[in-house]
Amino acid sequence: MRHTSHSPLLLLTGLLAAAVLAISCDKGNSTPEQDGPVRTLLLYSAGFNSLSTDLQADINDICRSYVPEGNGDGCDNLFILAHHTSSTGNYRDKKPPCLIKIYRDSERHTIRDTIYTYPEGTSAIDTAVMTDVLKYIRDNYKSDEYGMIFSSHASGWLPPNFPLTGGYYTLASSDSGGQERSIGQDAGTGDEFDVKDFAKAIPMKLDYIIFDACLVGGIEVAYELKDICDYLVVSQEEILADGMVYTNISRRLLEENPTNLVGVAEDFFNHYNSMSGQYKSATVSVIDCSKLQDLAEVCSGIFANHREELDAIDPDQVQQMRYLFEYFYDFRDIITHAGIDADETEALDNALSGCIVYKANTDYFIDTELKTFSGLSMYLPTAVSSAGNRTVLDNYYKEFQWNQETGYIPE
Repeated sequence: MRHTSHSPLLLLTGLLAAAVLAISCDKGNSTPEQDGPVRTLLLYSAGFNSLSTDLQADINDICRSYVPEGNGDGCDNLFILAHHTSSTGNYRDKKPPCLIKIYRDSERHTIRDTIYTYPEGTSAIDTAVMTDVLKYIRDNYKSDEYGMIFSSHASGWLPPNFPLTGGYYTLASSDSGGQERSIGQDAGTGDEFDVKDFAKAIPMKLDYIIFDACLVGGIEVAYELKDICDYLVVSQEEILADGMVYTNISRRLLEENPTNLVGVAEDFFNHYNSMSGQYKSATVSVIDCSKLQDLAEVCSGIFANHREELDAIDPDQVQQMRYLFEYFYDFRDIITHAGIDADETEALDNALSGCIVYKANTDYFIDTELKTFSGLSMYLPTAVSSAGNRTVLDNYYKEFQWNQETGYIPE
């Protein structure tokens, strides 16, 4: 499953640009400009962890699928920031990340042009690296649209390195010492992105971010990212190791016009819904970030009016949105269990329908029945069984923009 401080950085954007001038292919020999909007896609493949083999397979799937024609001005652009291990579990070999541009030349050969290889020991899970890559792409490849797929381990809004007491993550994630992941993981350095730092690392407005990473589909993450991207594609549950459907994802994002984010989500859902047994497990939604402010305004009033009811919610009565642990529950189901009236319910549903462009779920996730699914998850404080963990998480949660604007957890 894909659910799972910064390393020293020796690179500045100017150095990367200089390296590109020295080694990249000549744009003057590229194909003529295309018709329609110019689009640029970055797959940020942070796989220096137990997902390395799966993430490398994703890149191979893209290269066998739709790849932009040509490498000149006016052509679509496909970039990959790739950081993987030389072999599964070999975290002592400090294989560096590299930036690759993929395109088809005039003879229809798929070219993987290594733009830059970072210094040994550099982690892809470093805000300076992510900022550097995105600035380089923005400054050197003018596009009508910029999008990013982020692929790695993740654990949604939870603090980086938040310790767990047992269960799936401890048993299956020995590379992380049994610790949770926030957004992304480098098993060699232990680096993880804090959600807030992840948002700050993005230097321009993106048209979309697709998270091929577990548990990122919470209101906390979406609201933190609402000002740096227009749309999000996210899962509220864990994601099985197959991840997104990379045999079709670049076609949806670069060939189809307009860019088809709903198609990406549908491909993901249909892939898992066609399976059997525990592999038939998936949740996904497409979120319009411009409408999240409306949702916050509705919830602010509800939270103020139902403080006592929120503090008394029985988590056993609410739809859980996680395989084993107690930090993710269905957004709407939490709020409806706070005893809201008909008018509040109508306002909540109208706000949700405005920001949830698409949502889908299998009937079960592993062995948990999904009786209701709103397209977002949320923290439920009353579900945390450890008083110590509750204090840590509540205090951390208060720093999120979502909490500051809605007062979900009062100061």
